[in-house]
Amino acid sequence: MNNEKIDTRDLTQMATYAALIVLAIYMIRIPMPSAISNTFVHPGNALVILAILFMGFKKGTIAALLGLAIFDITSGYLPVVLFTLIENFIVLLVVECIFRYVFHYDNRMRNIITLGIVGAVTKIVVIFFKYIIQQLMLGSVLGGAVASAISALPASLFTGVVTAILVPLLYWPIKPVFNRFK
Repeated sequence: MNNEKIDTRDLTQMATYAALIVLAIYMIRIPMPSAISNTFVHPGNALVILAILFMGFKKGTIAALLGLAIFDITSGYLPVVLFTLIENFIVLLVVECIFRYVFHYDNRMRNIITLGIVGAVTKIVVIFFKYIIQQLMLGSVLGGAVASAISALPASLFTGVVTAILVPLLYWPIKPVFNRFK
């Protein structure tokens, strides 16, 4: 990470992007059946990954997590906001490591596609373990917690597919907007 200072333009950009995430989740969501949660598919997961690709890890993470926190708090998901932030931070950390250390910030199409897939798979795995932990915290035995987490996998898999498709699909049209304001 670099030691760039965040100025007023950066704050404005991060706040605007956070608002974009909130609006995208509010306006575009498809309910998914799940035995253990009120799951829905939305473009917010792809926008979270794109945040660090457009703004860098530090600013992108702040913008993405702020947007997710605002949505959760204003939508009645306050009890799970911490889980949401932790799971998405893990996704962002994995995507950033691949983008930095494997792709050396090379944004060729195949790399952006790969980052979308990596982010989606990471999200699926993290959500699976999140559901296990939540069920254990509610008093389930390990076998029951795993079974419950497995029952939520179809919704998570569909969310992952949508995320993997949207990251490269949205990257190229949105990238010029960010380049213009550098």
